[in-house]
Amino acid sequence: MPHSPSLTLPSLPPRPPENTSQVHKAIDKAGYLGIALYILGFGLSELLHLPAMVFVVAGVLCWGHFKGWLLALIMAPLSCCLSFLVVRKIGGQVLADSQWSFVQKLMAKLDEYPVRTVVTLRLCFFLAPAINYVLALSSISFKNFFVGTAAGLVGPLTIAVFFIDRLIVYMGWSKVQNAEIGAALHELGDEFEFGAMGGRHGRGAFF
Repeated sequence: MPHSPSLTLPSLPPRPPENTSQVHKAIDKAGYLGIALYILGFGLSELLHLPAMVFVVAGVLCWGHFKGWLLALIMAPLSCCLSFLVVRKIGGQVLADSQWSFVQKLMAKLDEYPVRTVVTLRLCFFLAPAINYVLALSSISFKNFFVGTAAGLVGPLTIAVFFIDRLIVYMGWSKVQNAEIGAALHELGDEFEFGAMGGRHGRGAFF
């Protein structure tokens, strides 16, 4: 009896969840509108007390390690600055002349080392919205706040993005991996189709 042709199946990585693929497709379909919505959401996250890390994860997931890192480095300080400006506009500089002991202790070095103080606060508290509020109600200038925030977030964001990217790759959620899996499945389908055609020709020759 003729033997049906043997198929060598390509090794496939674990298939990602359907919702991950849907996220990538939705982002591609949204185009510039998706980027605009991402920027808007990230920009308002600190002001509205939304978890900013969600947007950092989303940026890496949708646009990859490098672009996600760049977006985080740009958008995180801008989001903090928006929160700072709004709170300052509404509340002024109430804490500049405050006599509360714990406030004075917290802000003791702010006037002498404003940028260094902000960098230290960012290294300790990262994107905590409360830091924006406390500094907005102090006597620090916007320039020093921006420089200290931008400098203080580089290290934590770089470390966070690195581990987020490693987790995404490990779980098979990256856009590149989805494309590779799709290509492998397509190749597997072609091989099955070829094998089925060979089997039909073999049976025809036998009978």
